[in-house]
Amino acid sequence: MKKNDLTHTQKQMLAPVVAFELTALFTAWFDIIKARSFRRGNRSMWLLLSLIQPIGPWLYFWLGKEK
Repeated sequence: MKKNDLTHTQKQMLAPVVAFELTALFTAWFDIIKARSFRRGNRSMWLLLSLIQPIGPWLYFWLGKEK
């Protein structure tokens, strides 16, 4: 699918989803960088896994973030 294949309405519907996922990604990255420890894994693993969209950041918050 090319960028121009999306209609204007489809782009408008996709924009909030993209913004939500980017917010989750950057929030996870900032938290991973400042974290001292993790429940599972290490910093490098979580930085790489958080790049897997759309589930990466949510996996970190669910499985990796120390409470």
